[in-house]
Amino acid sequence: MMYVEMNICKQPRTETAKKAKTRMAVESLIDQLLATKLIRNDRFFEQILYNKDIIWIQNGEVNGHLFAKAAVTDQLKTKTNSFMMYMPSNPIVYEVNGEPYHFITRIDSTRAKPNLERLTFEPKPILSAARVNDLLCSIVMRFYETYIQDLAPQHDKLIAFVQQEYAQFIEAVQELNNDHFNWHPRGNGHELLLKLIDHLQLIKSHPGKVLIDFTNSHDYVIVQPAYFVHKPTKKAVGAL
Repeated sequence: MMYVEMNICKQPRTETAKKAKTRMAVESLIDQLLATKLIRNDRFFEQILYNKDIIWIQNGEVNGHLFAKAAVTDQLKTKTNSFMMYMPSNPIVYEVNGEPYHFITRIDSTRAKPNLERLTFEPKPILSAARVNDLLCSIVMRFYETYIQDLAPQHDKLIAFVQQEYAQFIEAVQELNNDHFNWHPRGNGHELLLKLIDHLQLIKSHPGKVLIDFTNSHDYVIVQPAYFVHKPTKKAVGAL
């Protein structure tokens, strides 16, 4: 049976919010990673967009994700004042194989340092707002891990390059976390984290692009898509 690629399509929308920079940082990262075409859309969906490990949001039996089915968004509200976790009017809509999903919009806590270990823990559900720096790091980490896992083994040189860039990112974020002044109300930890992400070569690449190994100026790798390992899981299919 021939595999048919999952289609993820962002719908046109006019931004009306005046203070949307925090949410837009996450939205922009998602759009950037989707545009790379480096991992299959069904893997991107199940590992990042519709994975409770990425975003610890839950209301009773209903789990929140970066993407929520339009039919259940009204069930996910903050505990303190019942604000919607997903925008009730003018929502950010992505169609996944033709079905509308809303993008999480209640994202804050720019001064909360990212927890680099949260992907290895059992999710601890919260329902107040998603932590932006946790989200940014979790998305980047899961993207790198999925790409490395899904690359065909003959791309050993590319895998080594990506593993090195990933390790350098984790080390840089740890250094950022170690200086508590970065996350002080007058600090700029969030902005520094965005710069670290912006400097990552992989997430700005696409199949066929040449990436330079800056630890060895005479070396380079050619980016390949990681499309060859996994079949769509029941989770990805069942979410539709």
